[in-house]
Amino acid sequence: MRLLISAFLILSACVSNGYAAVRMPSIFSDHMVLQRDKPVPIWGQANPGEEVTVEFANQKKTTLANAAGQWNLTLDPMPAIAEPQLLKIGSVSIQDVLVGDVWLASGQSNMEWEMQMKPDSKADIPNATHPNLRIIEIPKTVALTPQDDVPAVWSPCTPESVASFSAVGYYFGLKLHSELNVPVGIIQSAWGGTRIEPWTSEAGFDEVSELKEFAADVQAKLPGSAAYRRKQEEHLAAVETWSKTARSALENEQAVPALPAQPATFTAGAGTPTALYNAMIHPLVPFAIRGAIWYQGESNHNEGFVYTDKKKALLASWRTAFQQPELPFYFVQIAPFQYGEEDPEILPQFWQAQRECLRIPHTGMAVISDIGEVPDIHPAHKKEVARRLSLWALAKTYGRSDVDPSGPLFASHAIEGNAIRVKFDNASTGLATRDGKPLTHFEIAGRDGLFREGTATIEGDSVIVTSSKFPQPRRVRFAWSKTAIPNLMDKDGLPATAFHTHWPVDPDLGPNLARDCKWISSDKNVWAWDMGLTDGSWATRAPHCFATSNADAFPKHVTIDLKQSQTLNLIRLGTPEIGSTKTVAISLSNDGQNFKEVGRHVFPLGKSEQTSVEFPDVEARHIRLTYLDHHQQEAGGFSNTFAFTTEVEAYRAK
Repeated sequence: MRLLISAFLILSACVSNGYAAVRMPSIFSDHMVLQRDKPVPIWGQANPGEEVTVEFANQKKTTLANAAGQWNLTLDPMPAIAEPQLLKIGSVSIQDVLVGDVWLASGQSNMEWEMQMKPDSKADIPNATHPNLRIIEIPKTVALTPQDDVPAVWSPCTPESVASFSAVGYYFGLKLHSELNVPVGIIQSAWGGTRIEPWTSEAGFDEVSELKEFAADVQAKLPGSAAYRRKQEEHLAAVETWSKTARSALENEQAVPALPAQPATFTAGAGTPTALYNAMIHPLVPFAIRGAIWYQGESNHNEGFVYTDKKKALLASWRTAFQQPELPFYFVQIAPFQYGEEDPEILPQFWQAQRECLRIPHTGMAVISDIGEVPDIHPAHKKEVARRLSLWALAKTYGRSDVDPSGPLFASHAIEGNAIRVKFDNASTGLATRDGKPLTHFEIAGRDGLFREGTATIEGDSVIVTSSKFPQPRRVRFAWSKTAIPNLMDKDGLPATAFHTHWPVDPDLGPNLARDCKWISSDKNVWAWDMGLTDGSWATRAPHCFATSNADAFPKHVTIDLKQSQTLNLIRLGTPEIGSTKTVAISLSNDGQNFKEVGRHVFPLGKSEQTSVEFPDVEARHIRLTYLDHHQQEAGGFSNTFAFTTEVEAYRAK
């Protein structure tokens, strides 16, 4: 691919040095595919005022370059053409041009992942000769302002050209090519480890009201924006004032005040908002495309529903730039992965945010929870990922009524005695298990919101969930863990996606009144474990897990200040699998002096556990955990005299 780019740059130089000054962006090259059934923009540069004629497939269009040397025109919509054509633009001749469907494949490393990098895709490379499947890879580059070109060339799909190409992009294109029997072009514009913000334009952030503050911050730091100019002019004025003040101070033998701090300025990098859009998407605009596929989110996975807003911004920017307000956009819900010591619920919350993106018109989500590889953030089965993306394209873009692209999606739940019935959308063919075994990863909880494994059975398009531990169940969740690989699917083999009947808003518990409140420990830990007690995370390591000192004397306690008196009737807390915490008493107080115990719990050794203590309504401002004793054995290599707590939550439950 790099040799082809070098050759194209040499060719471009030769063309621009000829008798005509017509120059084309690199998206126009030999072996390209033009979009069928849509107006096809053609653009480039020439001498100011120069007449430019474009000829292709019995069409001939003429225009004039403007004073800046820019020109553009539009070819009329054309049907698919599988026979090589000549695209003539002034004196420039572009050979072997086809007409079919063009798709943009973008995202981070799982989209970038090359055919040659996994055994199953590598085995398909020798058979990858497909003359009417064309590919182009946009090189990795960054820019702070929108660019008009980026060096890249089209290539027919061959074993040599596809080896370093996106596996998801290749398999997606091949599936469409074989199903539709038309030429297909895939534009790969992806970069491993990148967040969604760099792929979004400045204008895209402006389109989403929930991102108003974020958009303002980006604009204030982005060279070339009006907000950036204002900030810098304000700074220059402050510096001028400082200069006068500083000189006066020197003359009067006084201290010179500090120089005003310069406002922050973005530097171009792969993590800079707008930088990849500017350098790797904008140079393609306004090339006619059929749609886009997107495999990204691992780098944003810890921000929940904020990602939904950022996806709206991304789509707003792309749809505006490509002048297609209904641009089809099909994305992958990222796979289960360990993510170190991170709270196991963070990834499921992100999965919910990704599902919420389905509310954006003309989108679809390929669920891959059944083919994830927990130890590997880059699952190998890219062919199946691409097939599931192609189902969305075939069904929604190409109108194939015989294709159902979605697996079961949680629709509703109803309490039926000691069971909860969960109903699903997209389950008309019926539900089944992938392995023929009983359903896995269903959990059920009562009033206190503490989940335990449930027994789940299929009944038509519903699942019935029960547990002997909860005669009065209130809520259900499914696959609610970063490492969950559940077995529920529809009879077409597509997996169900994770859900939680009571997240993010729990109508039974209401708000956590202890969230982000401060506390005082009687035995302060000095090894960076004296934090995390009320941060909303049940992670089991610092900084999200609290510990006392390892002093021998017990009892020890920690007291949380709720800032004001609150009505409480339920306290939740937990311990990690490390440490030897045993009996914990929970006491409440209004004045911080006189505490009354409302319950206690004995935690097992070497096992992560959450518990709840329920009691009649009490007015209290302070919550005290008293660590009464400890197990005699160590757990996790920590002295048994540490007392650990993963989190404390306080509620007035209904």
